[in-house]
Amino acid sequence: MLLLLPLLIVLQSPQVASQASAPISLPGCRNKCGNITVPYPFGFEPGCFREDFGLVCNESYSPPRLFISGYGYEITDISPKGELHISVAAKRACYNSSGGYISGTNTYIALGTSPYLLSLSNSLFAVGCPYKMNQGYFVDADGYYVSGCVSACRPTQSSLGGTNGSCTGVGCCESSIPSGLNFYEPASQNFGTATEETDPIILSNTTNCSYVFLADSNWFHFNNSYLLRTTDFMAPVAIDWAIRNVGNCSYASHNMTDFACRSANHDCHDSDNGAGYLCNCSKRYQGNPYITNGCKDINECEMKDEYPCFGDCTNTVGNYSCTCPRGTEGNAI
Repeated sequence: MLLLLPLLIVLQSPQVASQASAPISLPGCRNKCGNITVPYPFGFEPGCFREDFGLVCNESYSPPRLFISGYGYEITDISPKGELHISVAAKRACYNSSGGYISGTNTYIALGTSPYLLSLSNSLFAVGCPYKMNQGYFVDADGYYVSGCVSACRPTQSSLGGTNGSCTGVGCCESSIPSGLNFYEPASQNFGTATEETDPIILSNTTNCSYVFLADSNWFHFNNSYLLRTTDFMAPVAIDWAIRNVGNCSYASHNMTDFACRSANHDCHDSDNGAGYLCNCSKRYQGNPYITNGCKDINECEMKDEYPCFGDCTNTVGNYSCTCPRGTEGNAI
């Protein structure tokens, strides 16, 4: 029996999948800037990124900060599944008790012909009501209106704003944005003046400042403290990225030399926002599909919640087997 044991091990070994770690970046390239992981096709060193996906890791900060090369927007995280976040200032406008403008902050996002578009997971928010109402909106690169909403305040100071977490027009309003946008410039229009008659049914209170900003709708949760705010703040804006030098997977796969999906066991799918495509590792594989041999087999036997097995689990390439222990029978899954 002892003589047969090595033979059994040899016979079983071809079925066991290799568990080599999946690569994140190209060989020899750094994949961290401060606290942010930078997966290929992104990179910040020469020869480490696909064309149009160059970033800048500014190490003069502690910790270092990551920026989009040529655009200067600071990146706070990158998802290999087609989204990243940049940090953008909210537009602020503050007034005195007579309605005179005191100070403010302007901002815009211009992404040009880059691989980036404003994500549909963003919303436009308008907060506050200097004068009587605050209409917040934004325009495109040609200066045309794109989307907006109106925020108004309640008559009494005790109920100046709306319900915390609600952005339905009382102290705060929210508006969705269309797809395919590569430019955003916020603006605001205040109605009435401090000396004009105001219909008390609508409102009779004002705030010192108003804000208009684009932000990931999962990030912003309104509370009435925003109505007392007078200082600037930054908001995370979701950006969709894709391989956009061709329109979709079908066209891209005709030119294998430039096709971005480099690993075996990958799937290609068309972008949901604008032209282009993205690459994913196939089911039961993980890693970076933009790198040769970047998609590695997963070990289902170590993922009991997703791949249950109450018997003997054996990982195989692209799959796994689950059998009842020797001398037993039944359903091991």
